[in-house]
Amino acid sequence: MKGFIFILVSLLMSCTNTQHVRNSEVVMEYEGVVQTRTGGKYTDERTLLGILKDQSKDHYIIFSTEWCGGCGDLDKALKARGWDKKVTFLNFEDQWVVDLARIMEIRAVPIMIVELANEKGALRFEGTSQIMMYLARNL
Repeated sequence: MKGFIFILVSLLMSCTNTQHVRNSEVVMEYEGVVQTRTGGKYTDERTLLGILKDQSKDHYIIFSTEWCGGCGDLDKALKARGWDKKVTFLNFEDQWVVDLARIMEIRAVPIMIVELANEKGALRFEGTSQIMMYLARNL
């Protein structure tokens, strides 16, 4: 009888709703265009527009890719300092990001655009060292 109760309790415990942390990214594409992106480092267009609606604070937007060596170095440096959650990453391989980059005359990565609070303008920093120096002074 004790064995049965133990098995029953074990079975009930295994059926509880436990949250699992995922380290994967979910990307939904339609006809080759990224519609939404969640769970990963990169942000989708809708999320970026939502972030930029809050004009009361500065926004740090970094254009990068997975294959770029400087982007990888920047990502490691940001994670080491805990700053990776304070910036917004855009994947330079997504078509909407390429279109945005063309409008902003961005031709290389990594590059960071700082959208200043209260519509005070924007700043542009190219390369890992310039980006890290600016963030070290302002975060």
